[in-house]
Amino acid sequence: MPLDFDALYQGIYQMVATLPSRGPGQKLASARAYLREVAPDDLRHRLKSREHKVPWLVALPINSLADTFAPCAIPDAFSVVAADGSSVPPDRHSPVRYYMINIGHAAITYGPHAHAAMSSCLQFCHQEQDLYFDPAGKRIPIDGTRLGVKMAVEEMVGLYQAAKDTPRPTVALCDGTLILWNMQNEDKELQAHYLERYLRALDGFRREGMPIASYISFPGSDDLKNSLRIMLCHTPGSKCSQCPHHTREQELCAFLESVRDRNLFHGLLDLGHRSDIFESQSAILQKYREHHIQFFYINVGDEIARVEAPQWVMNDDAMLDLVHGTVIDQCRRSGQYPPYPPALIEAHEQAVITTAERQTIETAIEQTLARAGITYLRSAKDRSKRSRGV
Repeated sequence: MPLDFDALYQGIYQMVATLPSRGPGQKLASARAYLREVAPDDLRHRLKSREHKVPWLVALPINSLADTFAPCAIPDAFSVVAADGSSVPPDRHSPVRYYMINIGHAAITYGPHAHAAMSSCLQFCHQEQDLYFDPAGKRIPIDGTRLGVKMAVEEMVGLYQAAKDTPRPTVALCDGTLILWNMQNEDKELQAHYLERYLRALDGFRREGMPIASYISFPGSDDLKNSLRIMLCHTPGSKCSQCPHHTREQELCAFLESVRDRNLFHGLLDLGHRSDIFESQSAILQKYREHHIQFFYINVGDEIARVEAPQWVMNDDAMLDLVHGTVIDQCRRSGQYPPYPPALIEAHEQAVITTAERQTIETAIEQTLARAGITYLRSAKDRSKRSRGV
């Protein structure tokens, strides 16, 4: 049955009408003004001593709230190494169980001895120890978000291996967050298993004196605006639906509910400038040891991106300046607008598994099974979806 396009367009119009303005609207201007006027010490005290449990993720300012910083000059010769991943998850309709992870790497050296090296590493996982995490007979399947976490770990391990032999100075870049959010509610042994490899790779970067950072395009994070809401309300999150919105603070708090951090910084950051540093309060970071993740926002050109890095990178002025300058330099070299770091684009091109490649893989499995005398028969439900019903 065809889609009901009348209902679809009505829903689209309603969605667009509810979007917050990115421009100089009065409410947004008031929110940016409030960001400038809040004393960082007061906010830190409020966040650390709040009596009520808040159902929001918040950000702790390390120094200021609204200070901005221009990019510093970067060396004439430097390297950028990037990693990205792609996966094919287990298919419950298939008679055989497997998944694939493909990690792409791009190592680009700029300067008098310019050089670029691209590579990928494919893992075809089909053995029992790959398909299940099985401490004490728990037999936890590696699929869904767990597969995403495993891919993030493999990206970090592969990025370190690709970066450690590049000409220095080198900045290592990941796509997306460095915070393994999906690990927070997982089995404790599963957490420890993946975090151990992830943190060992971060140990390697620190030992090499090489800054590792991640780049998040068009971030949906709202850690900082949630912190501002805590300053505006004495009982945040408890009875928001019943708030009368009588006072300036209540009205501003209600408006902040509909925006993202990037909306706040769009009117504060000049091109190439970054915000000050903030610290994520995600619970999983308590297990990151000295690699607690901090972040800043940066104007790369008609887009506010979020850059994350371990605290030992953010605490080192030389590393921080190198990350800041390299991200801006990468975006200036971008061939698209809004810009995106070319090293990450190249890593993605190495990592991506196309639809045609997926079909080739499925055909290869079917033919190999047939040669072994095994009929490749998918589930009836899947077969019904692949053939048009009468």
